[in-house]
Amino acid sequence: MYVRKHRNHLMWMLPALTVVAAMTSLAVALEPDVKGLQFSERVVAGGPSDYMTVRHLKLRGSQRSIGRKLAAIAQSRHGVTPMRFDPDVAKQRLEFYKSTYPMHYERAQGVKDHFGTTFDGGLDPTALAYNLPPNLSCSVVYYPPSHTASGHAMFSRNYDWPIGTWADMVGPSAQQNNRRTTEDPYVIEVYPDRGYASLYLCAYEMLGGCFDGVNSEGLTVAILVNNSGSLATPTNAWRSGLSEIEIGRYLLETCANVDEARKALQSIEFYYAFVPCHHIIGDRDGNSFVWEYSTNLERRYFVEGKGGPQWVTNHPIHEKAYPTVESIPPTLTSDSFARFRRLHEEINKAPVKRSTEDMKHANRCVQRSGGPVRTLWHSLYDCHDKSLDIDFYLGEKGAKGQEKRSGYLHFQLEH
Repeated sequence: MYVRKHRNHLMWMLPALTVVAAMTSLAVALEPDVKGLQFSERVVAGGPSDYMTVRHLKLRGSQRSIGRKLAAIAQSRHGVTPMRFDPDVAKQRLEFYKSTYPMHYERAQGVKDHFGTTFDGGLDPTALAYNLPPNLSCSVVYYPPSHTASGHAMFSRNYDWPIGTWADMVGPSAQQNNRRTTEDPYVIEVYPDRGYASLYLCAYEMLGGCFDGVNSEGLTVAILVNNSGSLATPTNAWRSGLSEIEIGRYLLETCANVDEARKALQSIEFYYAFVPCHHIIGDRDGNSFVWEYSTNLERRYFVEGKGGPQWVTNHPIHEKAYPTVESIPPTLTSDSFARFRRLHEEINKAPVKRSTEDMKHANRCVQRSGGPVRTLWHSLYDCHDKSLDIDFYLGEKGAKGQEKRSGYLHFQLEH
C-alpha cells in the first residue's frame, strides 16, 4: 500500500508530482498472469529529469513466479542477463540455496523460467545484479517501544552514497558508465507463498538484495559498511553462502524476531563479496543487536541493544573495537566517528518518549549534503504497523544547489 504524505516539502515536490502524474498514468497491474502472480508497479517519486526514479513494486504469489517477474524487469529495464561462473561454483551456489534458503532457490527457478536458458555449464540464476556498488555509507538508529511516544518500536536510517556516475567512481571502463550510481531504487512489497511478507528497499541486486526493510512480524534490518581498518579480503564475486547484501532479505523472510535472527546468524554460511559490512536488527518487542564479523570471517560479534536506543554508523562497535562513545579516542575524527558522536548527543538530549519528528531530527543532524555524497533516502520503519515513511533525494536546483526531495512517502504491509 502506498500513500503520499504532504508535509512542508511542497515546493520541492511540485516538479516530482508533475512527473509522477505523467508516468504513473501509464502504470497498470500487469498480472495475474498464467502462473498466478499478482503484480503492480508505480513510479512514486522522481523521473527522467531527476537524480533518481523511484518505483514501488508489489508482488503476490509463489516465490518462483516472483523470481520470474523480477528477472523480466531486470532484463528489460537494466539489461541484466545471467552471469557465467565456474560450473562447480554455480552448482555449489544452487545447492546452498536449496538446502539453506529454499525461498531464494525457488526464485532462482523463476529466473530460469524467464530466460529459458540451459543453465548447465556455469550460468547462474541466483542473482540479478544491476548498478552494484563497492561500498555503503549510512547512519541507523533503532528505538524500542519504551522510548517512543507512540509505543511502537521504530527504525530510522540514512542511506548515504556518491551522486556521480559509475565512470566518475571507477573510470571510463565502467559498464553503463553514464548512469548515475543509484538511479533506479525500488520499494518492494512481497507476499510470497513461502516466507514472511516483507517491505524493503532494493537498489543494486533485484533477486535477493535488501538495504533495509521490515517484515510482517515486525522485524527490521539494515546493512551498513563496516570500515574496520583491517585488510579486507572480499571475494569480488558471488560464491556459495550469503553475501553481505543478501543477509537482510534472508532474515526478513525467515525470522520473526531478534532471537530467531541471532540464532540464524550464529551459524549461517556467509562471505563478503565487496566490503565488510555490519547489520542492525530490531523487532517490535524492543530487542535489537548489531551483527559484525572480523574481516577474516573467523569471529562473529553480537552487540546487544539492551532495551535502549541503539545506533551504528560505519565503524565497528563490538567489545574489542569501539563499543561506546567514550571508547573512541578524540584523535579519531573520521566521518563515521563524528556521526556516531552526534547521534549519541542528539538521542540523549531528546525526550525519553521520542516522536517521529524527534527521530527525523536526529537523522537530519547527520545527513550528508555538499561534496560528492548525499543522503539519498531517509527511511523510518514502524515495527508495529509494519510501515515505512521514506524521503528520497531527487537532485538540486538553483545557483545555491538547494536539494529537491520527494517529501515523506508512506508504505504499509497489508495485514
